[in-house]
Amino acid sequence: MSTVFDFDFFIECLKSGAARIPVNLYVAAASVFFGMIFGLIIALIRVFRVPVLSPIFRWLVTILKGVPVILMLLVFYVLAADYFNLIMEYFGIDYTFRQLNKAIIAIIALSVLSSIGLSESFRGALASVKKGQYDAAYSVWLTKRQALVYVIIPQAFPIAVPTLCNYIIGMIKAGALAAMISVVDIMNGALIPANANYRYLEGYTAAALIYWVVCATLEKVLNIAEKRFASKVREVA
Repeated sequence: MSTVFDFDFFIECLKSGAARIPVNLYVAAASVFFGMIFGLIIALIRVFRVPVLSPIFRWLVTILKGVPVILMLLVFYVLAADYFNLIMEYFGIDYTFRQLNKAIIAIIALSVLSSIGLSESFRGALASVKKGQYDAAYSVWLTKRQALVYVIIPQAFPIAVPTLCNYIIGMIKAGALAAMISVVDIMNGALIPANANYRYLEGYTAAALIYWVVCATLEKVLNIAEKRFASKVREVA
């Protein structure tokens, strides 16, 4: 086998990997979306010190922050492999683990990690809103829920946008680890041609280039969104 870099084969790997870009975007977008929802809920529970739930989530956040992404993916994969068929049989659903799209497992695992990380970001953003904003909302007879929805969260969200943008980029790159649970993503796609003749240098180089282009493009788009939110923060301040 020649050790010279084969540019034509590199292009083949590039095309194969680029075809899987939607998979990475889908996994990353879904993970961040669910992470935002549950992260905000966790942040609100901790900020307002909801009895029982607040200390539980405080410990969960502390524990799960130290869990590597690959370990979380493998744990959820093993749990699904062991119990998915039993659950489907219990509900009388004719659907097996073999038929399950493994990207769903990746989304669940990454959503858990996103929820933990984003909850800390949202908690800091909520804490940065001045207490006078709460008092002003209550003074016009808004309930606590209305004050959160119409006054507090709209002011806190722009503050959390930079962290949110970083998480989106991070989830794109974390998608490479989903290959460990049989998700055919950019990395796996670029290596499919390489597996036939063991020219992995071209495959890995193609995957690296695709990740760089995707992340650089997203970073540009997210920077524009971040600047717009930053201007809103200055207006509020």
